[in-house]
Amino acid sequence: MKKWLYLPFILSLVILCAACSSLTWEKQYADSPPRELLSGGEEYSILTVGEDIDHPEEIMGLNQVRYFSSLEEVKNQYPDLKVEGSPFFIIFNDKEVVLRTSELNKAIRFVEENY
Repeated sequence: MKKWLYLPFILSLVILCAACSSLTWEKQYADSPPRELLSGGEEYSILTVGEDIDHPEEIMGLNQVRYFSSLEEVKNQYPDLKVEGSPFFIIFNDKEVVLRTSELNKAIRFVEENY
């Protein structure tokens, strides 16, 4: 008879553990930037808003450039990035955001110095 009393307790623990691990996983990936914005390795990728980069292929360490002409456009597609204005530049490595700036020269210098 006592064995039946343990069954609901054990079942509750299993359900609680499963729920907690799911919340941890969701939080971990909710904080990550979208995969399409991340670079593919040691190089960097950059999201630009309001100002395009001339000749990005000449910048050592720059893998890809995503250009948005307006602040509204980037806020609609990537609201979690919290873009602060225009022009604005966000640099990504293969895992996360590594620089947020409103200065194009600062963004380019960061990529070249850290490649």
